[in-house]
Amino acid sequence: MTIRRPPLDLRELLTVRIIARAGSIHGAARMMGGKQSAISRSLRLLEERLGVPLFRRTSGGTRLTQAGTAFLQEAELLLDGATALYERTRRWSHGDNGIISVGLQGSLPPGRVSEMLEPYPVMEAGISFAWRDATRQDLLLALRDGTIDLAVMTLPLPGAGVASVPLWSDRIVAVMSVGHPVAQSGTASWAELHDAIFLIGKDETGEELLALLTRKMRQAGFVPKTRQEAVRSLRVVALAANGSNIALLPDTWLGFLPPSIRERIAVVEVIDGDGFSHFAYGAAWQRETCPPAAQKVIRFLEQQAAAF
Repeated sequence: MTIRRPPLDLRELLTVRIIARAGSIHGAARMMGGKQSAISRSLRLLEERLGVPLFRRTSGGTRLTQAGTAFLQEAELLLDGATALYERTRRWSHGDNGIISVGLQGSLPPGRVSEMLEPYPVMEAGISFAWRDATRQDLLLALRDGTIDLAVMTLPLPGAGVASVPLWSDRIVAVMSVGHPVAQSGTASWAELHDAIFLIGKDETGEELLALLTRKMRQAGFVPKTRQEAVRSLRVVALAANGSNIALLPDTWLGFLPPSIRERIAVVEVIDGDGFSHFAYGAAWQRETCPPAAQKVIRFLEQQAAAF
């Protein structure tokens, strides 16, 4: 494919603008710090290429022709646009301008990330956000092909090239009916729950909870008993409230349960060695291609996470 050079360059447009403002070629030469003969020759060559005079020369200076007035109107737009392009790109290089595409994993607590980033557009007026919900695997692919700038998802991350920083963690709790034998204990180990049937939701959160449950039970020397439900993980809690089985949930999700469900469930902390099982969440980005504006947002997220 042949790439054609533009028939005009910005310096020619600037020359026309300055001659029009100065009212003469002599005045334009003085404003531009150049030779009058060189500016006159540049204008003459431009007019020859265009096939129309842009200025009427008189003893008192120069005046725009009708064609010159039309030319200057378009030239002003191009010159101002080029200046704006330069400034936007310069601000982008410093992370002060741009649209940041943020991917969110479906298992994140609703509203958490948007709440953390809410002050940012006020502080950085040139920055706006475009949001995308996706699975963890799709977010990793989107980071690698550059369709998103950063993602917030569960950690740790697989593979090289994708960097991450932890932001916060949510405890994983066991939710059951208030009449369950373990309901009043407050805490329980994985071993103490080995006889229970765990209800697993049909979503990515359910997949991650099942992976955590399987890993923890095997570490305790047991194989978990599970039952897959055809509903999302948050709805599984209602099934647990009505029966003798247990649901697992990140503790921050409890606040999204309706009062009619909350009053019928008991929440038990699951002890994991000296601490508690949890989901870790963090920001992830492509190490080599993350734009400066997204890097600033990631640093801001770290600061916000420390304050939450």
